Amino acid sequence: MLTALLVLRFYLGLGGVFGIWFAFLGAKRIDPLVADAGVRFKLLLIPGAAALWPLLLMMCLRKQGEQA
Repeated sequence: MLTALLVLRFYLGLGGVFGIWFAFLGAKRIDPLVADAGVRFKLLLIPGAAALWPLLLMMCLRKQGEQA
């Protein structure tokens, strides 16, 4: 039980850090229109990005590979 809680804490901790990065820097890699979005919209992205961070990270890396 303790191991599952540690894994969940680690997942959500990484997700929180990724969510902040994604909302303010990474989302515009997937959708360029997000660059012009306001701070309120970007703050709304953080919880979803924190929960879905592995998927969004893969999407950002895939877009970065296409641009190179």
